[in-house]
Amino acid sequence: MKKNRYNKNTSLIVNEISNILNNIPTKQTSNLINQIIKSNRIFLVAIGRVNLSLQCFGKRLAHLGFKVELVGSLTEKPATRKDLLIVASGSGESLIPLHITKKAKSIGCKILHITSSKKSSIRKIADHVVELKAPTKIVTSIKTKESLSDSASKTKSIQPMSTLFDQVLHIYGDIVSVLIIEKLKLNKINLWKNHANLE
Repeated sequence: MKKNRYNKNTSLIVNEISNILNNIPTKQTSNLINQIIKSNRIFLVAIGRVNLSLQCFGKRLAHLGFKVELVGSLTEKPATRKDLLIVASGSGESLIPLHITKKAKSIGCKILHITSSKKSSIRKIADHVVELKAPTKIVTSIKTKESLSDSASKTKSIQPMSTLFDQVLHIYGDIVSVLIIEKLKLNKINLWKNHANLE
């Protein structure tokens, strides 16, 4: 493999990530932060690689002192009307996140959806949205033949499948965490008390 090929792909991928992060509406990020701060507990649900990226965000929120629950974990606490469900799904049509969203809505949780789609089943239920304009799986309705993942068709990537969405979600979570630290004036040294120590 030639080094110039590696460098070219590195620049392209970093630019893809940067372009999406820089185009997330500021109001959406401010709202996400406010919803996190005022919630009693923050529940997280996603699948696949998106789930891994969302869990990284959840881990960092726990370091910041928030009560974070992974939906389906062995020690998951019961959700209430005082809680927030963050559901990440690029297409907004993934079955497990969709059904969990419906259940959380029936309980009275606030729903914040991180997605690439302007029209989806989860987005219709959500109270709040953060839109990451990255390619994701395109779900087509058999009856209407309409793409439900419209943002995906407008954004191109050299990477396969929904890789760019996963990457942006991970880094976006870290950016939001820094903004929360600044907003709450948290002492970064003190955060270590919340770090795991069975290592």
